[in-house]
Amino acid sequence: MTKKADGQLPAIQYLRAAAALLVAIAHASEEAKYFFGFTPWVQTEAFGKGVDLFFVISGFIIYLSSIKLSDSPTPFMTFAKNRFIRVVPLYYISTALMVVVVVFFPGGVKEARFDIWQIITSFTFIPYARALDGRMAPILSLGWTLNYEMFFYCLFSLCLLMPRRYVGFLAVAIIITLAILGILVPKGASAPVRFWTHNIIIEFAFGIVIAMAYERYGRIKANLYVSVTLISVGFILLYYLNTPPRPIELPRFISAGVPAAIITLSVVLLFPAKAEARLPRIGVALGDSSYSLYLTHRFVQRPIQILTTKLSPFGAEHNGGFYLIVAVIGAVITGQVVFMTIERPLLKWMRMKMIRGRVPQGAE
Repeated sequence: MTKKADGQLPAIQYLRAAAALLVAIAHASEEAKYFFGFTPWVQTEAFGKGVDLFFVISGFIIYLSSIKLSDSPTPFMTFAKNRFIRVVPLYYISTALMVVVVVFFPGGVKEARFDIWQIITSFTFIPYARALDGRMAPILSLGWTLNYEMFFYCLFSLCLLMPRRYVGFLAVAIIITLAILGILVPKGASAPVRFWTHNIIIEFAFGIVIAMAYERYGRIKANLYVSVTLISVGFILLYYLNTPPRPIELPRFISAGVPAAIITLSVVLLFPAKAEARLPRIGVALGDSSYSLYLTHRFVQRPIQILTTKLSPFGAEHNGGFYLIVAVIGAVITGQVVFMTIERPLLKWMRMKMIRGRVPQGAE
């Protein structure tokens, strides 16, 4: 695939942007329904499955990045440091902000409550069934995906202790084994056991397999229309299989993971290099800020909802639609600002402090 100077893959950045935007739209739609009784023009429940696309992309990126660690004397430690730097600082900032909101502005949150154990497990990435409704989510509910990401990073880093040629196969084998064991886990099992053996973890394995195919075969020569058609089919399946009433109830790794894998595979192996080189920069920029967008969009959408409710600019029957549009646009803009002013400078500073010399970047 075509690469930017910093090692990123432009088409993958587009997918990251799409995944974060889908999640932001899904959550804004939930708020519009809850507070304004507004029904969006299309059903948006399936948009929340943008996180499944994130998981497949993560599996792809992590394996691809690990290739660059083959020259490192301690790939295990280098990988762990890189992942800590990339994920933890901004998440900790966002989680701390959420704690402040819950403590000092409890009326500003819809579900979260002060729970010391939930706060502790939030910072340690340990799944915790909150007392409010039994949902396994950190105090910043978006962080449930980070609990999966950190679990995957820990698992993959252990695999790096093996010779490189075995790393991908071993990681996939462990993930599939855990998912199979999850079928046998009783409902009364501890939250971490139930969480870490859910079949959704297979989506990381999908990404690893795609990365291994890319490593071995490179880009398969394909027509632009073929790749775009397959990408479109993937998104249609992602929507159709996850929109109520669902045609059939399938495990999540099938209903959301398989379409996400089709999309990622089509972009990685089939999308022509010439077409990728012509992709507008704005999509790459949105992909760069996708992590900031994901972590901050709830902080933006809630104040906009409160203001829209109080000001009632277009009357009750139109406020929901107005809120939905402004909330999504505001979240995207805020994500860019946070990325430019906090995330990117923080990453640069952390890399200088924690890792001597050049950090193997890969495709982050």
